[in-house]
Amino acid sequence: MDKQVRSLGIDSPPGRKIYELFVAVESRPSILAKIANLLGERNVDILAGGLQCSDDKKTGFDLFYVEMGDATISPEDLVATLKKQPFVKDAKIESKAKVRFETMMFPLTSGGHTRMFVISAEGWLVLVNSILKTFGTAGGVILHNQGVSVGEQMVEKIKGMFEAAAAKEQIIENLKAYFGAVGFGVLHATQFSGGYKIMIGQPVTAGGEGKFDQFLVGVVRGAMNKVLGSELVVKNIDYNASEVKFELVQGSKH
Repeated sequence: MDKQVRSLGIDSPPGRKIYELFVAVESRPSILAKIANLLGERNVDILAGGLQCSDDKKTGFDLFYVEMGDATISPEDLVATLKKQPFVKDAKIESKAKVRFETMMFPLTSGGHTRMFVISAEGWLVLVNSILKTFGTAGGVILHNQGVSVGEQMVEKIKGMFEAAAAKEQIIENLKAYFGAVGFGVLHATQFSGGYKIMIGQPVTAGGEGKFDQFLVGVVRGAMNKVLGSELVVKNIDYNASEVKFELVQGSKH
C-alpha cells in the first residue's frame, strides 16, 4: 500500500488516518499545551504542525497534522470538543487521504497574513521570457521597476518586525534570509568604498541560457534604496546561468 505523503515532507505508516487540523485560538501562554493535552487524552497523535499569530497578536492560528487511526474520538467529535473550549475561536478538520497539500493555511506566509503566489522556477523563466519577447527592451524596464517596488516592500516588512529601529547591517542580514526564503536565490552584499557589490547565486532563473532577470536586480536595488535611504544606480552587470553580479552605487537613476 502506498504511503500517504504530506507536503511537509513527512511520511505516515501505510493505511493510517491522517488529518489536517486547524484551530484558531486566543493568543496567550499555555494554549498550545492545552490543545496538545486535549489531543493526547483522546489518543490523537500529532505528527507535525505550524503556528502563526495575527498581526494584532490576539489570535493564534495553529495547523496540525494528526494521525487518528487509534484515536478514541471521531474527527467530527474532535472538532466539536475543541469548539467547546473557552479559548478556541474556530476549528476545522480535513482528511489528507486524497489531497496532500495544506489547504487551510497554504501557502505559508512570510509574516502577517499576506499570502504568496507559488510558481516553479521554470514557470517564472517562461513568464520573464514572455514579457521580454512581448515588450522588448521595455520589458526589462517593466520587470526592473516592479522588482524595485517589491524590494522596498520587503524592507518595510523587515523593519516592522523590530520594536526598535534596526541597524542597517541587521536589516541587510534579514533581507538576505528573506530573499532566499521566497526562492529568489542566495543573496550576497559586500560593501566597498563606492557602494555595494551584489551577487545573486542560484537565481530563480538559473539555467536561462544566458538571460538574466531584471526583476531580481530591481528587488535588490529597491531593498537597498530603502535600507540606505538613498537612490542607487546599477552598474557593471555580469551574469551567467548560475549567478548574477552587479554593483550598486550612489546616483539618481539606473
